[in-house]
Amino acid sequence: MLFKLHGYQPIQNLNITSAECIFGLQDFKRSLELGYFSEVTIKNSKDCNQKLGLILELDCPLNLIDVLGHFNKGLWGSTDIHGSILAKNFDLLTAQNKEWDIDIQEITLYLSDTNIIIKNIYKNSIPEQFNTIITEVAKQYVSITKGLTEQPEEIFIPVFEDNLGNSHTMDLNEKSPTPSSYKEYWGIYMESEVDGLIFDVQDNKFIAANLDYHLFDENN
Repeated sequence: MLFKLHGYQPIQNLNITSAECIFGLQDFKRSLELGYFSEVTIKNSKDCNQKLGLILELDCPLNLIDVLGHFNKGLWGSTDIHGSILAKNFDLLTAQNKEWDIDIQEITLYLSDTNIIIKNIYKNSIPEQFNTIITEVAKQYVSITKGLTEQPEEIFIPVFEDNLGNSHTMDLNEKSPTPSSYKEYWGIYMESEVDGLIFDVQDNKFIAANLDYHLFDENN
């Protein structure tokens, strides 16, 4: 079973057609739909004090291995790390709305066989790192599928674990998230597992841990 409900605060749908103060949202949505073969939903986590936190949901009918294959060929999105469709169109959106502080708080890819949830960990981290993250998922595909034997149902990127043991513990008060944080630990749900698993990206393996992990949200 694929999950679409998470433990985040409820958010309101952003009415793109009537958002008179935000320019270019329809073009932004349309470009993502064309570039990622997806039906795109844009939601809003906050719209006060000239701040806009976007939640993007991309409902794509492809499975993960097909997405990764098309991505590697430059057919799904773009393989240009410094010029992805998401980053280019986000830059255009922010340029059209200079009076607003706009960021992407979360992006979820709803694929036919798995969901990938990517959280914001610092200003503009998602558009900046999106292609790097997808490239890393492709690199880790054999490992996260347990040698191609089981497909993950959900992949959370990243997670910060407080109880991994001394060699793996991250103290959020001492270490601020960086681009490399997306390549440290992921949370993965498998149908065969009652609880979620933690995947150590650097060591290409699942690690034993007390799964009292949390997703980092800089706004909480």
